[in-house]
Amino acid sequence: MSDQLMRYYERELAYIRKALSGFAQRFPEQAEQLQLNKNSVEDPSITRLLDGMALLTARTELRLDEQLPDILQDLLNLLYPGYCQLAPSYCPVQLEEDPEQLSETVILPKGSQLSLPLTETQQALFTTCDDLVIYPFRIQDVRAEIAPFNHEPPPGVKNAEGVIEIELSACDPEALFNQLDIEHLDFYVRGFERNANSLMELLLKEVQYISVGDTSGQDYRILDTDQLKSRIADPEFQFLPAYLQQFTGYDLLRDYFIYPDKAAYFRLSHFGQALKYLAHNTLVLRLYVRHLPAEFLRLFDTRVFSLNTVPALNLFRQQGEPLNYDFSQLTMPVVADLGDNNEIEVVSIQEIREVLPDSERRVVPLYEARYQASKNPLQWQGRQRWDENSQRHMELSLSSPYYLPDQDSVVLAMDLMCCNGRSPCLIAEGTEVENLEAIDLPGEMKVVSTPSSPRYPSLDNSLYWRFIALLNNNFASLLQTHDPVAALKDVLTLCSQSQLCQAAEAIREVSYQQEVSTMNICGQNTFASGTRVRVTVDTDALDGSFAVLSQVLNSFFQQFCSFDRFIQVNISQFGNDANQYNFPAVHGSQLCF
Repeated sequence: MSDQLMRYYERELAYIRKALSGFAQRFPEQAEQLQLNKNSVEDPSITRLLDGMALLTARTELRLDEQLPDILQDLLNLLYPGYCQLAPSYCPVQLEEDPEQLSETVILPKGSQLSLPLTETQQALFTTCDDLVIYPFRIQDVRAEIAPFNHEPPPGVKNAEGVIEIELSACDPEALFNQLDIEHLDFYVRGFERNANSLMELLLKEVQYISVGDTSGQDYRILDTDQLKSRIADPEFQFLPAYLQQFTGYDLLRDYFIYPDKAAYFRLSHFGQALKYLAHNTLVLRLYVRHLPAEFLRLFDTRVFSLNTVPALNLFRQQGEPLNYDFSQLTMPVVADLGDNNEIEVVSIQEIREVLPDSERRVVPLYEARYQASKNPLQWQGRQRWDENSQRHMELSLSSPYYLPDQDSVVLAMDLMCCNGRSPCLIAEGTEVENLEAIDLPGEMKVVSTPSSPRYPSLDNSLYWRFIALLNNNFASLLQTHDPVAALKDVLTLCSQSQLCQAAEAIREVSYQQEVSTMNICGQNTFASGTRVRVTVDTDALDGSFAVLSQVLNSFFQQFCSFDRFIQVNISQFGNDANQYNFPAVHGSQLCF
């Protein structure tokens, strides 16, 4: 008998003895006939019977408890598949453009595959998370200065202590910016000495005025400061795989916690509209800021901001090894590639097909077929398993609601989503990247920073049960709770998939206020009911940018906004009411269109 079974057995035996003691007190005459008393059983036959019953009950309870994590994993695979999946490595990849080759706009579409060398013979495959739009211009210089400025600032600039100047130059010496077809300006904030938080905070909080014009500052156009945003809350800029049954708000939080560098991707939207009136070969983008620390002045150079940078995940689709499933075991291991020396880990199973003599037939996942019977009676289910060495494995099980007398085994073909595990963490900064797409790029692609380590699913089953309970919540669960601070902290902690979440610990106060207010919707003034959310954050306990967290919380609360209501979020710093973000009210109908 194992030690674990012994513990279950002793617990059941103690429960039976306690029940016998209660039986003897309630029915003393029957207990006397059975030779039972409060402390012992005199009849050896009854003793053996009770011991056997305790052993059988203990074995049954042990098997049920061992299967409980499998049931929990199956529930999550149905309700929120991404929560129990491995989050692969991430790294930013930059194209170092060759001005002689870059004469027109080149697009590397989202989902393109890149190859990064691990060793002389091994490669790691990465997939881009966004379109890389390469415009025929580059950053010529980046500098900063404090007032008084060397140029005449626009009349609207008031109380600006400094300016950040990004000089853009067309690759063709004869090209003019008003001739280029440009939509947005996307750039990556590398920051100072590999720390971008202070610069991101400066861009999101202190920018008062934005202009773009010639080097003299005489011919310029004004851009709205709302056009400059971090893409951390952009719904079209998601890193982790999205599933239809998953709530967008939780996807946003998981991206923020697992890949914090996502906030370093900025977009100056509709930048091209201002360039249509500027017939110059060189332009200067000027960001006037209210406060510019003096120690930042000497740190600005061309390495602070990067154009043509795209996020890439170590996630790729691969056909797994064919599997001969003979129904002799409950599960069979899923193998991505037997002959590959790379450490390939299976992230998820995308599709299973039964190989027939003349064709292939799709095998449906368990619980997918609801109202219409599938042509294939087989159903599959995938599970993750951890061995004694804490190594993760993916397993597959088949089932059928029908009896298959003529089928001893089936051959299965599989499409898998895979990654290279922890191997990409060894890739150094500046490593050259090979583009596997049939697109000629005007330059070389290189790794901007060392890939992050993958995030493996938590082994804490209680965390999964709490997240399943969270999926049953709605906005009323946050709104009507007696402790709104604890409710919001719980959401942040569960989405971070860790026991300690600094963003959650930084939440000090949360309040909700229901009211009716006037709003302008599609040019029409109307009355609308809604909720004003006020959150106070202790920045001393926050490991990251206060401005970035504010944007994330604003977008998160907007996901709960119904079609006929509005929501407005206010995020303030604990102990400093002057430092706050009062986001504009958003109506649910505006979010839907």
